[in-house]
Amino acid sequence: MPYPAHSVPYRPPAQAQRRAVRMVPARRLNDLTTLSTVIVLAGLLVAGVAILYAETANQAFAYPAPFVGAALAIAATVEARAGLRNLVRVDLFMLGVLYLLTFFEFLLPQDPVPPLVTLEAAQTAVQATLLGFAGIVLGRHVFPARRPLPSEVHFRVSPRVTIWLLLGCAFFGYLYMLLAVRFDIFEMIYQMSRPRFSQPWTRGRLGGFSTLLNEVGLLTYLLPPLAASVFAQGRRYTLVQRAIAASIVGLVFYEGFAGGTRNVFLTHLITFTVTYALLMPRLTLWRLLALAVPLFAVAGFAVYYLPEIRTVGLGNFELETARTDSLFVDLNLINIAILTQAFPNQVGYLGFEIPFTAAVRPIPRALWPGKPEGLSVSIEEVIGVSGMTLSATFVGELWMAGGFPAIAIMALALGAAAARWNRIGAVATTNMTLILFASGFFPAGIAMRSFLGVGPTLLPLIALNLLTRIVGPRSSK
Repeated sequence: MPYPAHSVPYRPPAQAQRRAVRMVPARRLNDLTTLSTVIVLAGLLVAGVAILYAETANQAFAYPAPFVGAALAIAATVEARAGLRNLVRVDLFMLGVLYLLTFFEFLLPQDPVPPLVTLEAAQTAVQATLLGFAGIVLGRHVFPARRPLPSEVHFRVSPRVTIWLLLGCAFFGYLYMLLAVRFDIFEMIYQMSRPRFSQPWTRGRLGGFSTLLNEVGLLTYLLPPLAASVFAQGRRYTLVQRAIAASIVGLVFYEGFAGGTRNVFLTHLITFTVTYALLMPRLTLWRLLALAVPLFAVAGFAVYYLPEIRTVGLGNFELETARTDSLFVDLNLINIAILTQAFPNQVGYLGFEIPFTAAVRPIPRALWPGKPEGLSVSIEEVIGVSGMTLSATFVGELWMAGGFPAIAIMALALGAAAARWNRIGAVATTNMTLILFASGFFPAGIAMRSFLGVGPTLLPLIALNLLTRIVGPRSSK
């Protein structure tokens, strides 16, 4: 029988309270992490040797792809020996995202790389990317695990607090859209199905006071983990509360899918999955597979078809006409290779301009009218395109800052930050703390795609942290 919102504070059944919770010693966790780091570094070394046998740029990108992928898979298997929950870590997630954005698409045959990308540039791009992987796996050892990680955790939470947070984040997150369509929800849903940048709420290039609410829209990234906490502990919520959560998260996934932006949709999918997996009463391999397999299928469909959907709009999308012979993610390795040819031979390194631009990006232009518009030399200018935004992962952006040294320093910092954030998940005792931990996967994934774009993604995390401090004690009574 579901627990009503006004029910007495939740306590686990007596049998669950008496059951001893198996703990994994922190030393064991760190030993497994060290072993997995050795495996990844060995795989990166083999991948680095493989590119020496390449005769074309395509081969330079393709040869190392299976070695890096195999090393990451073996390392994850080693980490899983400490329990399945040990795989739900930010550092492992970052490694997986970076692989998806770089080598994954070259596991399958690709069209010939443009002639302007030389073999030497392709090899340099691969070396820079391998350095990014190495920096992350080494940097995570700056903050080793300090306390045991429980294999089962019983979370206490007030359903009423969770639902009110869900409703509040949904209202303020979608407020700028509702204002643009005069609170006509059906019109808002229709506008979401139109081609990208054709919606009435699309912000201008620079923004101002009228677009300040668009920044508040980042609160929608908190909705999937909040909704997942409701479904993971469904017996504690009423049917009406579960229906509210389902409606809100359904709108979020629809918006992400119809918008055609893969990193947005996949972020929603991942934060939902992470929260659900960690809050499941008992996480087993079969339960994890039952959750992961269909979600991986959805993610694969999104990676393949969303570029077409964002161009024509979900309402005009036809499955047959969108088929292609090759898998396209972002071709980031090609972009990185072009950047290595331009910096520093044609354009001097940008130095601290990269971290400065990333740091000030969250500041709304309405509050700082004179904020710099962007980099003095953009990725698009170097590559020679206009009217579109290109990505080159944090590897390409940091190459623009200072080449190999800049990539190494930032990769180490990102790995250390991931390990520090993992400690929050390891000691979480309430669902609010766990949702906060799962929400951290959002900026972690964006950091892999673009270090310059990670700043705004920290805003909803800060907001949730403040809310956790306010309602946390009440939710755990």
